[in-house]
Amino acid sequence: MVTAKLSISYDKRTIIPEIVRVRCRAGRDEVTIRMVTGQIPDDFAKASERLAHTFGVRQAKAMPGPTYATVTVVLMRGDTLHDVIGPLPVPYLPDFTALPIGVQEDGDLNRLRLFGTQVLIVGATGSGKGSVIWSIVRALAGGVLTGVVELWGLDPKGGMELGIGRPMFARFASRDFAEMAALIEQAAAKAQERAARLAGQTRQHEPTPEEPLIVLVIDELANLTAYLTERQLKDRIKAALGIVLTQGRAVGVHVVAAIQDPRKEVLPARGLFPTRIGLRLSEPAEVDMVLGDGMRDRGALCDRIPQTQPGVGYVVLEGDPTPMRVRLTYCDDDAVREMAYLYGEPAGGAA
Repeated sequence: MVTAKLSISYDKRTIIPEIVRVRCRAGRDEVTIRMVTGQIPDDFAKASERLAHTFGVRQAKAMPGPTYATVTVVLMRGDTLHDVIGPLPVPYLPDFTALPIGVQEDGDLNRLRLFGTQVLIVGATGSGKGSVIWSIVRALAGGVLTGVVELWGLDPKGGMELGIGRPMFARFASRDFAEMAALIEQAAAKAQERAARLAGQTRQHEPTPEEPLIVLVIDELANLTAYLTERQLKDRIKAALGIVLTQGRAVGVHVVAAIQDPRKEVLPARGLFPTRIGLRLSEPAEVDMVLGDGMRDRGALCDRIPQTQPGVGYVVLEGDPTPMRVRLTYCDDDAVREMAYLYGEPAGGAA
């Protein structure tokens, strides 16, 4: 505690935090510590890297303990996410509050709440953004088959990522930026129409085959918001996207978007994505940009994820201030083709 700068000097005495309890679990130890008066859990979070090296573990994470005066430091000894996670079974009726998309470091399934949110996936080249996209699409595939979900695909890279699963998408655009702008504008109009119709009746749209949940899946959003050179098209996309992000959550029009660069100048609407998944990032400062202030200190070491572990990232779970390390499932090309064949439209989706 002294060398990690977690002791307090007071009245010529050195006061040291006390161990309350130690629990040993598979791959990790949980140490509950009674803090010195005046300390907070964030003090331990900021020293987490020192503690990890001290105890010779892969990572240390600090979180609030069972009482206000305690903190729990989790010492991760092994790596439960080392191996690739294969595709998960497709639920016949998707639970939009808990879509299974991967595995958490604690061994539980990682479940995504889609209702009431918009999802942003951020990661460097080769970090596994495609794994996240296809994990979400796979979790929604049963809804596509039964008609309660409509996927709209936008792939500015000419269809290189989403094209292989094109039969899954009710609408699809990959080469014409004007068509992509029109598609986002249609989603914005749908969100506004539903909002006007449902106002005063319900606070959350319930998907049906007549009124399906619409999910815009956008690969490399920066190509539409920052790198597009045609000013008029860019302004149309930004305006329509802003409407979808602000008004679509409650009326069943959602966005799942992937991007490499999380800076505000690249994605001005970054703050309109309540749910963010941080994969491997290039710089430590980018972690807090993606997941929120202080998240790197709390253990979200996105900049330390090896290039050999695509699909590994960090998420912030609802009600938990400590980021969770997860690994998203990996669907190879054959798995995507099979999914598109079983759950998509035989005609191959809209042009």
